[in-house]
Amino acid sequence: SVSVSISGSAEILEGDSVTLICSSDSNPPALNFSWFKEDESSSVGSGQSFSALQSGRFYCEAHNQHGSQRSDAVT
Repeated sequence: SVSVSISGSAEILEGDSVTLICSSDSNPPALNFSWFKEDESSSVGSGQSFSALQSGRFYCEAHNQHGSQRSDAVT
C-alpha cells in the first residue's frame, strides 16, 4: 500500500509550506514517486517528499516495475 504522512504541523496555514512524505511497502520497492493535486491532471512534483505551498488535497503515486499505486489524498 501507499500512504502519505505529513511532516511537521498538520495544519497548513496560508503562506506556510508543509512537507508531505510518500511511503510505499510495495515489493519490489517503488522506484519513482509522483505527486498530484486533486482536480489537476498534471503532476505537481516528484520524489519521496514534496513541499506543498498551497492548501488543497494532494496524493502521491508510487511506481515500480509492476505498475503504480496511489495513496489516499491528504488535505
